[in-house]
Amino acid sequence: YKYKMEGCSKPTLGKRLLSIKEVTQEYGATEWFWRTRIWDGELPYIKAGRKQLIERNDLEHFINKNRTVEQVF
Repeated sequence: YKYKMEGCSKPTLGKRLLSIKEVTQEYGATEWFWRTRIWDGELPYIKAGRKQLIERNDLEHFINKNRTVEQVF
């Protein structure tokens, strides 16, 4: 089916590999945030031509690894 609402894109929930643009739409933060994580070696990626694809499992691992809980006194 087609998406008629302006600014809306196809849902990516079932996809295993996401482009950086799709990652920003689904997980938030900016493209530069995610690119920097890749360049710094914190987030693995798959190179497909000029495109960088990120596996959903790697995103979840990155998020869980960097999760913190602040203690409030």
